[in-house]
Amino acid sequence: MTTMTSKTVLSLYKDSAWTKKPQRPFLEYRDLGSAEATGGRVSATVARAVMAYAPGGGTPRHVHELDYHLIYILKGWLRTEFEGLGEIVMRAGDCITVPGNLPQTHIEYSADYEVLQVTIPAEVKTVNV
Repeated sequence: MTTMTSKTVLSLYKDSAWTKKPQRPFLEYRDLGSAEATGGRVSATVARAVMAYAPGGGTPRHVHELDYHLIYILKGWLRTEFEGLGEIVMRAGDCITVPGNLPQTHIEYSADYEVLQVTIPAEVKTVNV
C-alpha cells in the first residue's frame, strides 16, 4: 500500500474567496483546499455562473492535460459535448469522469449553474484544439 502525505485543510463556505479565470469569464471559482492538502496531487474546486449565458458564450473545443477529471453538477444544468460521447445535457446530481486529453466543448449553461470538479494532478493546463 502506497502512503501519501496529506494534511488537514478546512474550507468553510462563509470564509471562501471566489476568483475568476481569464479563459472562463462567465464563471467564478472556489478552491476547496485539496491541492494544498495533497501537495498538488489533487484539486477540488466549485465553479458557478456569474453571468447569464449569451449565444457564443460557451467554451471553444479544448482538452485538459491531466490524468483524472470528475465533474459533478451541484445546481442547474450544462449542455456539453465530449469526443466519443456526443452532446449531452448534465443536470444537478449528474456526474461524469473523463480521462485527460479528451476533446470537449461546453456549449451553454443555466443562470444557476454550479459544479464541483476534482482533478489529478491539481495543476491543469487547458489547450484549445
